[in-house]
Amino acid sequence: MSEIHQEPPSSPPNGKAAQGSLAAGIGLAWLVMVAGEILVAITGSFLIGAFGGMLLPPLAILVWGIILINQGKSRTGKGMLLGLLSIAAVLLLLVAACFGILSGLDAGDFR
Repeated sequence: MSEIHQEPPSSPPNGKAAQGSLAAGIGLAWLVMVAGEILVAITGSFLIGAFGGMLLPPLAILVWGIILINQGKSRTGKGMLLGLLSIAAVLLLLVAACFGILSGLDAGDFR
């Protein structure tokens, strides 16, 4: 009998798998935001003014996303930037909801 030698198929280095995934980037952005804000609140690192430390996690997401895009993980980097936009959208919706609740109250409701 003759032996058949087959090489396993190699994936192209510039395929979609090498570029990462959008879902992973969005998940990383939310993880960095939640864990970063908790860490900032626990350590009390308010570096620039009263709430300057709270800007560190969004800044870290932005920088990390740009670095990933430049390193060839473009889909993960774009996912991190999309995750940052989704965080801003959720923040906007929460602020609008709280404003709507508070604007419906009269001054007499606080007694």
